[in-house]
Amino acid sequence: MRKSSAEQSVLAALRQVLGRGELPGVDTGTRLFEDLGLDSTSVIELLMLIETQTGAEFDTESLELEHFATVGTLTEFVSSHG
Repeated sequence: MRKSSAEQSVLAALRQVLGRGELPGVDTGTRLFEDLGLDSTSVIELLMLIETQTGAEFDTESLELEHFATVGTLTEFVSSHG
């Protein structure tokens, strides 16, 4: 999957998980846990939404905490697995 498509999917899923129509100031450096307040439950929801949107299936054994550090690291993960 192209990086731009992956980023659009990540941002769309974040808007849904966070219940926001807009994400002002969110960019690739935005931290998922510290800046956006995600927790383990919301991360699972986020991944499920991205899988639904993209048709990708993520191998849970390949998931690392570092993949969820920022919007950018999650985008890279989605891009490389989609």
